[in-house]
Amino acid sequence: MKFADPFARSLHKPQDTYIFAASQLQGSRKTQEDYFTNFNDECFVVADGVGGIPNGEVASQLACETAIWAYKLVRLRRYYWMDKRMFLKRIFRSTNIRVWQKRRESGFEQGLATTLLVCIVGTHTYWIGNAGDSSAFVFHEDTLTKITQDDVDTQGRLTKSVGTLRYGMTPGISTGDFGIGDILLLATDGLTRYVPVPDIGEIMSHIGDTSESMTEATVELLKKAQQYRSTDNVTACLIKRIPVPHVSIR
Repeated sequence: MKFADPFARSLHKPQDTYIFAASQLQGSRKTQEDYFTNFNDECFVVADGVGGIPNGEVASQLACETAIWAYKLVRLRRYYWMDKRMFLKRIFRSTNIRVWQKRRESGFEQGLATTLLVCIVGTHTYWIGNAGDSSAFVFHEDTLTKITQDDVDTQGRLTKSVGTLRYGMTPGISTGDFGIGDILLLATDGLTRYVPVPDIGEIMSHIGDTSESMTEATVELLKKAQQYRSTDNVTACLIKRIPVPHVSIR
């Protein structure tokens, strides 16, 4: 009879994992037009209904739900799974068409549009697609860096959103290293338009390796937005890569 060596390192046992937390603030708006969802701790989606266009809460929820649906479907196809840029483009195309179709229904004649931010995390790497002014940042070695580029003109008006056009909406796509200890922040402009980057980085610098500390940080980000008099809906999602705790055997 053979017994497993308890001190042997298993090649199949994961050496790291992800923790995440998300919080929202309605602000002074009558409705919450931000929406957030995730699938299997590997795909995270944030959307913000476009201001000035009614039914923003419908647009953002529909976009998030469709993006996750597309992710779960398309990930089964090896071609797209191996090419994350094409994968993200397919997700955005499916989501854009769905929101555009919805605006043709009764009650949505005045329009339906939303920003969209989709983040896929893998082993040591992240891939992010975005349309609009919801933003993604990475916190690495005590430095906070913005990953995405806002789709706005010099007057701050959106130049790209999901659901506005039937065809031709192509997301901006970014990818980079995601090492142990790194943190991703996905946020709507209710946070990023009001709170300076150094203040955001200061809050993120105190995040530990627990879900509790992540949740506390998201709440602190919302409080900071209030301090800077943000009147908009706010969504903040944090994703951190941490080592898997090792259990000592004596």
